[in-house]
Amino acid sequence: VVRAGEWDTQNTNEILPHVDKQVKEKIVHEKYSRGTLYNDVALLILEEAYRWEENIRPVCLPEMNTNFDGARCLATGWGKDKFGREGKYQVILKRIDLPVVPHPTCEDQLRQTRLGLYYELHESFMCAGGELGKDTCKGDGGSPLVCPVPGVKDRYYQAGIVAWGIGCNELNVPGVYASIPYARQWISDKLIARNVNFDHFTP
Repeated sequence: VVRAGEWDTQNTNEILPHVDKQVKEKIVHEKYSRGTLYNDVALLILEEAYRWEENIRPVCLPEMNTNFDGARCLATGWGKDKFGREGKYQVILKRIDLPVVPHPTCEDQLRQTRLGLYYELHESFMCAGGELGKDTCKGDGGSPLVCPVPGVKDRYYQAGIVAWGIGCNELNVPGVYASIPYARQWISDKLIARNVNFDHFTP
């Protein structure tokens, strides 16, 4: 089941209700690695399409190799507000703005952590964050990172998917996301093979 339009996970009487749809097919990336989380992308084909509502809208797909470096983007989720035992999962959907960190910079910053000086950031990843007190955290995995479409108000590209991180909310330690531009050709190939019309995912 896919649920769209959720906001408060403990309240079923919201002004704008969530809507559940059945999944017809799950497509996991053939090169996904459970151990390393390389190519951490999957597609869900639904039994029927959603109707767009005020709280249920599509997000745009970026073109291959779109560069979001330096953009301030938005991450959402119900994950923990702090790392470790002190952190609490959120009931209300939270949103934070984060800068996209260039791949080489992120790799250098991650090498200063327990990953060590020889760590190599895989090309299927992108990074965002590294600002003190602002980060995605445990429980946010699979949540979107969306970046504004330049020149178009209230329209966003999905740039990434929350994958993993070293702790949460730490200065100069960005969170790591599956890169949608990197996976874009794979996404297109799978949708075209199934005759799925994805015109409404373009700006």
